[in-house]
Amino acid sequence: MTAATPPVQSPTDRRVSARIGSISESATLAVDAKAKALKAAGRPVIGFGAGEPDFATPDYIVDAAAAACRDPKYHRYTPAGGLPELKAAIAAKTLRDSGYEVEAAQVLVTNGGKQAIYEAFAAILDPGDEVIVPAPYWTTYPESIRLAGGVPVEVVADETTGYRVSVEQLEAARTKNTKVLLFVSPRTPPARSTAVSRSRRSAAGPPTTGCGC
Repeated sequence: MTAATPPVQSPTDRRVSARIGSISESATLAVDAKAKALKAAGRPVIGFGAGEPDFATPDYIVDAAAAACRDPKYHRYTPAGGLPELKAAIAAKTLRDSGYEVEAAQVLVTNGGKQAIYEAFAAILDPGDEVIVPAPYWTTYPESIRLAGGVPVEVVADETTGYRVSVEQLEAARTKNTKVLLFVSPRTPPARSTAVSRSRRSAAGPPTTGCGC
């Protein structure tokens, strides 16, 4: 006996594209939803899924947001990259808190980290391009890479190395298809930082190897 060949679907039979259908549900949101469901059922649960604070948004932030909503200045379309004054403020904060000097023109305001990450990958990845992803990692990364047509390549570190991948591991994972090294410091999880000297060693390679943050 031979296995039956599955019927070929026409484009009109597929409600969503194969690209969207290939990504997985957010593990973080799934765990968070489960914890909230258990709490609603009266179970004593402490959720470690979504990274949400356990306090209300401070009043001065709520008041500032409400005041901005009432200001007719903000009742019109804004530039796609964000309000100029907001971009300037982000550049100033980046210099003050992180020591990196960037121009306001280099800042792109998004609705959150997920949008920013996807748009970055969509801008630099072509189908089949590989992205080296040190693990453990935020579960959003592989799905954003796949959605942009790329291929995530995991490089796993554990407690024996302080959850830091080695240069040798990165070199072993690099192929002719490698386009990006996803470098985040500190990482979530496990909230570890990588020394600048190690980062520079990791970034040393042929021009075809890029670094993404």
